[in-house]
Amino acid sequence: MSPNVYIIGAGMAGLSAAVRLAKSGSNVTVFEAAPHGGGRCRSFYDKSLDTIIDNGAHLMMSGNSDIMALLKLTGGTDEVYALERTRFDFLDVSNDQRWSVDLGAGRGKMALLAWIFDARRRPPNVSPWTLILDVLALKRSKGKTVADCLDIKAPHFRSFWEPLCVGVLNANANEAAAELLWAVFEETVLRGGYFARPLLTRRGLGAALVDPALKTLKDLGVDVQFGKRLQGLDFKDGRVACLNFTNGAEVLGAGDRVILAIPHFALQGVLDNFAVPKGAHAILNVHFRLDEDVEAGFMGLIGSPVQWVFTRGNIASVTMSVADDWVKKSATDIATALWPDVVKVLRLKNDQIPPYRVIKERRATFVQSPKALTLRADPQTKYENLFLAGDWTNTGLPATIESAVRSGRKAAEAVLG
Repeated sequence: MSPNVYIIGAGMAGLSAAVRLAKSGSNVTVFEAAPHGGGRCRSFYDKSLDTIIDNGAHLMMSGNSDIMALLKLTGGTDEVYALERTRFDFLDVSNDQRWSVDLGAGRGKMALLAWIFDARRRPPNVSPWTLILDVLALKRSKGKTVADCLDIKAPHFRSFWEPLCVGVLNANANEAAAELLWAVFEETVLRGGYFARPLLTRRGLGAALVDPALKTLKDLGVDVQFGKRLQGLDFKDGRVACLNFTNGAEVLGAGDRVILAIPHFALQGVLDNFAVPKGAHAILNVHFRLDEDVEAGFMGLIGSPVQWVFTRGNIASVTMSVADDWVKKSATDIATALWPDVVKVLRLKNDQIPPYRVIKERRATFVQSPKALTLRADPQTKYENLFLAGDWTNTGLPATIESAVRSGRKAAEAVLG
């Protein structure tokens, strides 16, 4: 008989592992503390906005191979679409200057060189040779911060590298691990614009990633139990022997396995003396309801506390990374302060603040510093039947959706041996 695999956590890491294991024939049970799946990727109906919104805005790209593979496994492919070419629009709110970084839709090194040597398509205030040297510095960046590798006083750092660093790594340049920025470039941009095209959702992250995964598990007979919070583990002879929940316990058989797909800060309360990355940075999202529908897309902001403005339907969503100080403010103060930048981005005639919803993720990601990377865990632990998954584990990527999904795949592969 196939072993029982108990997965703790129904975020994207847990769902990714569960789908792969269930399709392999394993007997899978999923426990989730919250009343819903998806973790930070969930979508929900908001009464004040009278529409479905994402818990937070996330940028996915066509080169995210694990996301694309999961979409195929769950039938969620039709819920996303890639833009025809890779183009990132930027606005400097301090002087209203607009420009675009246009990588096109080509594949391979020649397409990349065509972008670098076209002044109309690369970042402003930077020569092709400087850009090449920057990329090479990131390639040799193991153990270094972004500030160690790049000239943070250069004009193009403010207009290009800084928003990418903060937006992708949720950390400032003086603490962010440069090798993580390199890893993202290596898997997307450096393969050509075709692999860096933004993936947009038609109805939200829930409809694209979470709902299809849960339906797939249901169709495969997987028991997904919500409202089951793990309190601790019992061990015997180097194995997990029992899962202790707030409302009961699950005793494991000899061949049973466990995947902990929970945040790094939650693991510390379950596994004593287990080294995990310390600390966390917040991410702030504000969703504004507009008077009318606007074109779906996004824009990067310079000179603003906000890094990105995403639009879909009549909702404009702003995302602020490293928002540790901002999440201490009231929702009213936050929305009032950020709304003027949305007005500038969309060139709105009516600047009166509309209905809004503020979402604070106080511990959105671990602090992605070079030191923290040494504490990222592999899927297999020292316990024979205990495995780990989560965007904080050793995926080689920043704490993104792609990292979470990849961690689930790697945990499933480790379980299957």
